[in-house]
Amino acid sequence: MSLTPEPSPVRYSVETRWLHWLTAVMVLVQFGLGEGWGFLPRGTPPRLWMIAAHTSIGVLLAATFLTRIVWAVTGGRAIRFAVITPLDHLARLVHWLLYVMLGTEIGLGYMLRWSRGRPVMAFGVPINSPFADMGVAVQRVVGQSHHWLAWGLIVVAAFHALAALYHAVICRDGVLQRMLPQRG
Repeated sequence: MSLTPEPSPVRYSVETRWLHWLTAVMVLVQFGLGEGWGFLPRGTPPRLWMIAAHTSIGVLLAATFLTRIVWAVTGGRAIRFAVITPLDHLARLVHWLLYVMLGTEIGLGYMLRWSRGRPVMAFGVPINSPFADMGVAVQRVVGQSHHWLAWGLIVVAAFHALAALYHAVICRDGVLQRMLPQRG
């Protein structure tokens, strides 16, 4: 048994990286689908397919998000960094903000369907609403909240990505490489 602490890993674990990038891709696809179907006429097959895909991917995103939460809470072989400078605090705050925003966005997605008593359809399988129809007014508020929070999430995620690029291009400190696949 060694009394010296183990050195911090240079990269996040494979699982952490997969969960991160899977979440990022699904968020971008969800945003594209959610914004894109508005350009198509109601009731057309492409629009209906986009809505079905959005709902199904949303269920996968919820499962991935819950997996990330469990992974983070159980330690998940993550890299632990000291929070010293104001920028360290800001980075930690942004990560927490992304988690809260994404969790809320997922919850609003479910509530959008369930507020009218309709099931969330995932790959053709219904996830029935535990609620009675709450009416059009509630659905409108939930829908608008879901829409604008999606935009907020994309903006915060874009700043997160720009900060990673800043670290890669300007600082050259290896921060981005921790989340990228290992080369060779």
